[in-house]
Amino acid sequence: MKSRSLYIKIFLWFCLTIIASTLLVIFVAVITGSQPFGRRWMAVTQDLYAQSAVDFYSTGGKPALDRYLTTIRRSTGIEGHLFRDPTGAQSTDVSAQYVPPHAAHVFTEALSTNESAARLGRYWTAASVITAPDQTRYFFVMEAFPLRGFLDGTFLTSMAPRLAAGLLLVAIFCLLLARHITRPIRVLQSAAAQMAAGDLSVRTLPALGSRTDELAAMAAAFDSMAARIETLLHMQRQMLADISHELRSPLTRISVSLELLRRGETDVLETMQQDLDRLNQMIGQVLELTRFDLQQQPLARYPVDLVSLLEDLLDSANHEGRARGVTVTLAVPPTCIIPGDETLLRSAIENIIRNALQHAPPVSTVTLTLTCAAQATLRIDDTGPGVPAEALPNLFAPFFRVPQNNSAHPHGTGLGLSISARILERHGGTVTASNRAPHGLSVILTLPSADS
Repeated sequence: MKSRSLYIKIFLWFCLTIIASTLLVIFVAVITGSQPFGRRWMAVTQDLYAQSAVDFYSTGGKPALDRYLTTIRRSTGIEGHLFRDPTGAQSTDVSAQYVPPHAAHVFTEALSTNESAARLGRYWTAASVITAPDQTRYFFVMEAFPLRGFLDGTFLTSMAPRLAAGLLLVAIFCLLLARHITRPIRVLQSAAAQMAAGDLSVRTLPALGSRTDELAAMAAAFDSMAARIETLLHMQRQMLADISHELRSPLTRISVSLELLRRGETDVLETMQQDLDRLNQMIGQVLELTRFDLQQQPLARYPVDLVSLLEDLLDSANHEGRARGVTVTLAVPPTCIIPGDETLLRSAIENIIRNALQHAPPVSTVTLTLTCAAQATLRIDDTGPGVPAEALPNLFAPFFRVPQNNSAHPHGTGLGLSISARILERHGGTVTASNRAPHGLSVILTLPSADS
């Protein structure tokens, strides 16, 4: 599924909010009036109100006019004033009502030009000129939505509800946006608290559903971290249990040998020395394995001639296998240069070659084959009994030993192959094992070459 960026989501949410707010402002402008809408409204309605006022006055006199003006005041908030044959000095209408100064200016303008006039500002005022059939001139002055105070009827009955609706709409959008953003954070906070309490099995992605944005990526990273911590702690507990188990046997034999030594049996000294050597080897390997697990800084890499390294190991391997008639052969290209730590790589490859020598039957051959292209690949084949299929996935795990071979090789610690795997991993390489047909084991090492 294509990732939907949280940045895009926030951007679109804000755009939607702005668009909604703009539409609301336009709606308010249409309803309550702005200059363009107000002028159009005035042009359409002011003469209509003026003619109606003249008609009421002409047919019903002042009482009919007063009822009409009262009606439009209550229904629309418009204050109206009707003048008959006015002069510039007049300040009261036919109903003897005082015309306020902010309405008088349009009256004066219409009186001087004998044409309708309108002004929009804080006060909407208009003056219409109507000539009756008897040639009497009437001037109708009106205040549209007259302002009576700071929080008057105009604001409270028209602007305030619409502004409140706009604010409510914006608040709802912002609330939804805040909830959308903070929900994963609350999930992560809860998961972190559960981890702090000791529950390392907690995961956050299932609670986020189908989200694929940056917060979902952060949740995935959190789950990966939790899984890694859970695995490391499990490995730590398992390693402590394995170390305790591995140390118990040689320590028990040393205790027995010391007791026999006290009785004067000196022939146990060689057995004690073997057990001490085994303990020393195990402690060294455990420290080396722990160092690889804890060390995070990248290795110092230098060009390593893998062909020359394998040729050096070939001599020592043939010397070691001579007693059992095991021969090690090597097939290599003219050159193969890889970046890495030569000492560590020598240790890793030597561990695997020695493991093959130990499990190869007498008078057999261990074959080393190196190819070097996009990556360097070293294949180590023996003709031993191989490894049960169910044991292959654990072959490079710490302290793992193939059960059927324990009796044949009781002195192994089960750490050599694990250390080799760690070294190759630190170099960006891999190590895998598979059984050969009809018998034997193939271990394949891959490492990035200098040209990759």
